[in-house]
Amino acid sequence: MKISVVTLGCKVNQCESATIAAALDKLNIETSEGLQPADVYILNTCSVTAEADRKSRQHISKMIKLNPDCKIIVIGCSSQKNNKLFDKPNVIAIGGNKNKQNFAVSEIIKLTNADKYSILSDRILYNTLGFDDISIENEQIYPKFDKTRYFIKIQDGCNRFCTYCIIPYLRGRSRSRSIEDVICECRTVNSREIVVTGIDISAYGKDIGVSLAELLRAMGGISSRKRLGSLECEAVSDDFLQAMRDGGFCPHFHLSLQSGSDDVLRSMNRKYDTRYYYDKVSAIRKYFPMAGITTDIIVGFPTESDKNFDDGIEFIKKCAFSDIHIFPYSSREGTLAARKYKILPKDIVYNREQRLLKIKSDAKNDFINKNLGTYSEIYAETVRGGYSVGYTPNYIKVYSRLACGSIGKLKLTAPIFDGILGE
Repeated sequence: MKISVVTLGCKVNQCESATIAAALDKLNIETSEGLQPADVYILNTCSVTAEADRKSRQHISKMIKLNPDCKIIVIGCSSQKNNKLFDKPNVIAIGGNKNKQNFAVSEIIKLTNADKYSILSDRILYNTLGFDDISIENEQIYPKFDKTRYFIKIQDGCNRFCTYCIIPYLRGRSRSRSIEDVICECRTVNSREIVVTGIDISAYGKDIGVSLAELLRAMGGISSRKRLGSLECEAVSDDFLQAMRDGGFCPHFHLSLQSGSDDVLRSMNRKYDTRYYYDKVSAIRKYFPMAGITTDIIVGFPTESDKNFDDGIEFIKKCAFSDIHIFPYSSREGTLAARKYKILPKDIVYNREQRLLKIKSDAKNDFINKNLGTYSEIYAETVRGGYSVGYTPNYIKVYSRLACGSIGKLKLTAPIFDGILGE
């Protein structure tokens, strides 16, 4: 029986899917990854946008096209939001986010131990919340990654309740792992780079009486290159930045902004204004002058006027980001913004997005040019067009002749493709 795990969405979903693969591997049940011919699919869904929901449902049809007789187990945020939308032919079990890994593994065990699996009698509609630790015979199972990077999940859930976001309703309150457990997992890692991830890593430790800075210092003894995932600006403090420096973390900060307008930030229920945010950007550059600072921007939020957008553009330019991830606003049923605000016309959102894309391109090019002529440690992760491809510590994509999987110190010599040439 061939089993494939298909993952949509965030790095946390990738961690959870990798944990499923590791648990099945411990049971001598082999799995593969991605949309390919298989007898059984585990579909780990995403619901961060309406498009993510749609893609999650579309994958069922794609799986059936690859194998009309396949069986499908659905888990994740989209099925947590509305399990009935996944009640389709070939789907034998529908889970949410609570114990999603244990749920998927138990369904696979049923399949491997049953001569005949009845779709209707064994159908499960499972839609509750909780924190998931997966174990077999009291042995903690950590993710199994085939890729060169290792993503380590330090917490789950979110307490922020931004007006546009459905995720707190699907993932529950913020819940942190212990520092000891995180370090124990780090010591099992063979990858050259570890990326710390979670739904809201800025909230790490608040529920268990520790801080993110304490975790970063504890990770200082881990020899792999270390990088942080997305942060809220409130996480940035002198203690945090010193802990990053002491722990040997890469000087790359993905600092979520969402809007450069104070009026829009208030209607999004973001708990800061642009002055506070810029103070954090300045603090980062005080400790790490060549830091890569990337961000997320939601364009076309329903309360965003032309003036708000223009103000936001000026602030975005002032921050001099190294890259910008742009997301047109997606109305999510169940959120305050969806209940309270009318969405903007599509042409307005599109035109604003195009203007932001130009700013993104200029900002990225400016940051690349700023780094020309410098030397940087490059970790070659993949191959493209005859070059190995990796990233500098401050997250510039580098094309070089390094052997894939190796780390080398290179001179950054010229812009190439969507990055820089390393020699």
